[in-house]
Amino acid sequence: MLGSLFNNGGIWFSIPAIIGSLYFLMQIVLGGIGGDAGLDVDVDFDGDIGAGDAPGVEFGVLSAQTISAFFMGSGWMGFAALRLLDVGMTGAVVIAIASGVFFGWMIMKVMRAMMKLQNSANVSISDTVGLTGDVYIQIPADGEGSGRVTVVLGTRQRRFSALQTGSEIIPSHTSIVVTEANTSTNTLTVERSS
Repeated sequence: MLGSLFNNGGIWFSIPAIIGSLYFLMQIVLGGIGGDAGLDVDVDFDGDIGAGDAPGVEFGVLSAQTISAFFMGSGWMGFAALRLLDVGMTGAVVIAIASGVFFGWMIMKVMRAMMKLQNSANVSISDTVGLTGDVYIQIPADGEGSGRVTVVLGTRQRRFSALQTGSEIIPSHTSIVVTEANTSTNTLTVERSS
């Protein structure tokens, strides 16, 4: 069985298929346990989804995922064509390239859709203005540093760095209201709620 992978031209398809499949499986396992292989290097040739889609959603056309999908798809389909169809090496190469492009394109579409869903679920820090929350880490007087606050934004409880304009420390577990949100530093300005 293993000899079939590497004999009579099979090596030209089985090696890329094995490399692509191993990378794909590694990404699934590490993604399932919350890890990262550190191999997500995107080539500078990125494609935008389009003007009508969520802003800032991009996914690299030549990312590690699409390249591994190309190798996996072209390798296994080329190998299958070489062994099971009577198309010869040239026909198997044509089938492999077409299959690899299709697999890479499908992964790119799936990843773009996932990124778009993730982006549409995000909310802006500027949406916190006017909301109430609690001090998580005490907030020093104006100009003496920052603390942390907990605010329910959307449907999730989130923690943000927070400053104040008052002259007295706002201790932990004090109710606050957000008066400003600085999107560049991701910091809130708060005051005690009445």
